[in-house]
Amino acid sequence: MPSLLELRDLTIPGIVSNLNLSLSQGQVALCRTSGEQETKQLLRTVIGESAPESGSVLIDDQSLYQLDRDQLFKIRKSVATVTAQAGLISNLKVWENITLPLLYHHGIVPDQTAEKALQLLEKLGYKGNIWSLPGHLSYAERIMAAFVRAVISSPRLMVYAECLDDLPRQHRENLLSQAIELQNQPDAPAALFIITGDIQLPLLVPDITYDLRYNPPQITRQT
Repeated sequence: MPSLLELRDLTIPGIVSNLNLSLSQGQVALCRTSGEQETKQLLRTVIGESAPESGSVLIDDQSLYQLDRDQLFKIRKSVATVTAQAGLISNLKVWENITLPLLYHHGIVPDQTAEKALQLLEKLGYKGNIWSLPGHLSYAERIMAAFVRAVISSPRLMVYAECLDDLPRQHRENLLSQAIELQNQPDAPAALFIITGDIQLPLLVPDITYDLRYNPPQITRQT
């Protein structure tokens, strides 16, 4: 199966040297970093926001740092991120935040997709008011909203960056269960989890794990 995400000889000073990673549709990789700044920098490099010192990041065999702005924008439409910051816009209602990518790229939110979003919020244990501004949300509810926004955009690549690290255990397990359910679908995206330190995710069984706290990275493959 062709690679959807590929990191070739990726070097980011202070984080990793000569990292090689390849993910196909439906596969899951886990990267452990030594700190929050390392996690943020790796995320920015993977999604094309910050060039590495050397090496390449490819999505669908296209090197992100050789694309022009329009080409990169097109590629990013197939990538969704769930981060610790959640990325919710403060002057948009929660529901507007969740549906914004669909409206922006397609101009419509199909009824079936809206129903899927509401069901997913319920499964996650969301208790907030979707018709209020996000300022009233707890940290866990902000992450839930960001996750649902990512899922309903039907990405080909999901990147989870530090979003699970500070969640209360039950919320973490709920979100991880839904992330795993997503990976069990026939059209599952590739998924990259980037976490900091020794956070344990017992429900997650990645195809490959990279511990970037070591040089060279410790690599564990699921057998």
